Amino acid sequence: MKNWFDNIRIYHLLIDRFNGGWQTPPKSENGRLDLTNVFCGGNLQGVIEKLDYIKDLGFNAIMLSPIFKSANYHGYHTLNFEDIDPHFGTWDDYQQLLDLAHNKGLKIICDFVPNHCWYQAPIFEESLLTHGGKHRDWFFFPKKDSDEFVSFLGFGDLPKFNLTNPEVASFMIDKAETLARMGVDAFRIDHALGQPHSFLKRLREQLQAIRSDIVIFGEVWAFGIGPQLAGQLYFKTDARLQEFLAQDTKPFSQDDLQADYVGTLDGVLDFAYRDILLEEIRAGRGIKGNQTLRSKITDHFAKYPKDFKLVLFLDNHDTDRFMFDCHDDVNLLQEAIDLTMGLSRPFSFLYGTEQLMTIKSTIFNAEPYADLRVRNCMDWSVSPQLLTKKPTK
Repeated sequence: MKNWFDNIRIYHLLIDRFNGGWQTPPKSENGRLDLTNVFCGGNLQGVIEKLDYIKDLGFNAIMLSPIFKSANYHGYHTLNFEDIDPHFGTWDDYQQLLDLAHNKGLKIICDFVPNHCWYQAPIFEESLLTHGGKHRDWFFFPKKDSDEFVSFLGFGDLPKFNLTNPEVASFMIDKAETLARMGVDAFRIDHALGQPHSFLKRLREQLQAIRSDIVIFGEVWAFGIGPQLAGQLYFKTDARLQEFLAQDTKPFSQDDLQADYVGTLDGVLDFAYRDILLEEIRAGRGIKGNQTLRSKITDHFAKYPKDFKLVLFLDNHDTDRFMFDCHDDVNLLQEAIDLTMGLSRPFSFLYGTEQLMTIKSTIFNAEPYADLRVRNCMDWSVSPQLLTKKPTK
């Protein structure tokens, strides 16, 4: 029943940065726009207006950034799990998007964030001693007599949910079930590494009880997470935890980590595949005709069961733009796209890549808000520059 996902072509977009009716990207009065915490105006109606654009590029699915009310434009700083962020629209808008997309043969993938919320979310504020301490065990408080809380990977404004608490797990699953009943076709689970396997299995089982063809895949990525934060992560085995703790002396295998989610999720975003491509590009060996690359990819796929969904991608909203990794070589980027589309696997394509969006310097340089450089607004005055339809044989 989930075979529809096996060769899906996903257009991945941030709602706020995709389309809000502008032709050229929004700018402030002085010609510049501080995007740090700014909602630029992209919304669900803007996505609806571009459904044909996305389909004409050759995509048959859309992955939307989180939709719940949020303190920030990207949607990962949830304020509540009941409302759609008013910047994006309403529940009616969301239902309209689902219905119209389905009528056009497009699937909708929801980016779901059960790991944390914004510190000003009422559900968290109620847990503080200064607010009565209601549902205090929904979060992690190391000291009973203090409101000092465990924050998501050290981001001090993002309290981490305690998903080992059955009440919290039920709460989150209920929110996902609402989306599934509306017609969402698949769920990307943000920071799945920070959530218990038992929760993820239950989430998957209950969503697929609603509709057996729903696909649940996770973001399983340990990059940039030091051993000091191991207590926030949920490894399948103690051996994997020990490997993670020893990463300074021995490389930590992304493949092994991803394979641990076989049986827990339907699949994962394939960071290991992206690493293979980057290794070859950085060694100057390129993409087209590279038999070493082909061999590495074959060995990589062989590490997983055939029915485990490896979602291939070149870049996303948390990585450098692949155009930058290609040193702005358009032909090299096109070769990477052609290779990936020819592998008969799910493929996620970041919005704006078709317009050759790039960056001038890496976002992995500890600079605050560096990821904004890969999250620019679409420029609708620019025509697509790349072939994004699967090559015909």
